[in-house]
Amino acid sequence: MRDLDGKNVVVTGGSYGLGKELARSFVQEGANVYLIARDPVKLDAAVQELTSQVQRGRRVKGFAADVSDREAIFRAIEAIALEGPGIDVLVNNAGIVIPGYFEKIPIEAFETVVRTNYLGAVNSTKAALPYLLKRQRSAITFTSSLAGHKGIFGYSTYSPTKAALISLAEVIRVETRGKGVQVSVLCPPDTDTPGLKSEKKVRPPETSAVSGSAREMPAAEVAACFMRGFKAGKFMVICDFMGRLLYRMNGLAPRLVDFYMDATVALARRKKGS
Repeated sequence: MRDLDGKNVVVTGGSYGLGKELARSFVQEGANVYLIARDPVKLDAAVQELTSQVQRGRRVKGFAADVSDREAIFRAIEAIALEGPGIDVLVNNAGIVIPGYFEKIPIEAFETVVRTNYLGAVNSTKAALPYLLKRQRSAITFTSSLAGHKGIFGYSTYSPTKAALISLAEVIRVETRGKGVQVSVLCPPDTDTPGLKSEKKVRPPETSAVSGSAREMPAAEVAACFMRGFKAGKFMVICDFMGRLLYRMNGLAPRLVDFYMDATVALARRKKGS
């Protein structure tokens, strides 16, 4: 989907971090951008910031809603479609991570992450798809993760939901083939955002050791990478060398990847013990 000028784009989780940078990338392409996020204060600040960068005749507007609240997200999507009018692109970016050791994480944490990361994307996509199908060309994007391709130590709440998003995207791509819907998945590495800074304070040292093998990317750099892949019509968008290597190697030689990760975890545990 190369021409985004004047298109109506919805970005969930668009009030800060990677979501805001993805929204900014669409603003720079001349799109009308509608942000959906839970926090009204952060949402208003993001709208004000991005509005100062819009092209003439374009707009940015925010809608406060939690993607895990099905009724709220349907109301927000309907309001956007009426105002647009219509929707051309949906970016499912809203997500959370609760890291930790599986045996110590309460079951409620798993339910919370599933409701936000997976069912949140289901809710948003179900709400937006009827409007997307009315366009000759439209697009749906899911922000997954490299942890969606490989289960990562400490991410028992997170990795399965990100893997589910990849599978969901594959199903929707097949089912909408021939209907003008472009489907893509963004799998960023650790991205320099406020959320990552908070996560680092509580995630296990083994998780940090595994993640430390890849370069932490600025959110704006990830967004620029995504836009290149999106406009080229790529299904899987991976933005760094180590991410592409993990993706390829886990498909070709998963035991080798397991060996490397096990060795990294073992080293981190020895350091923790000392």
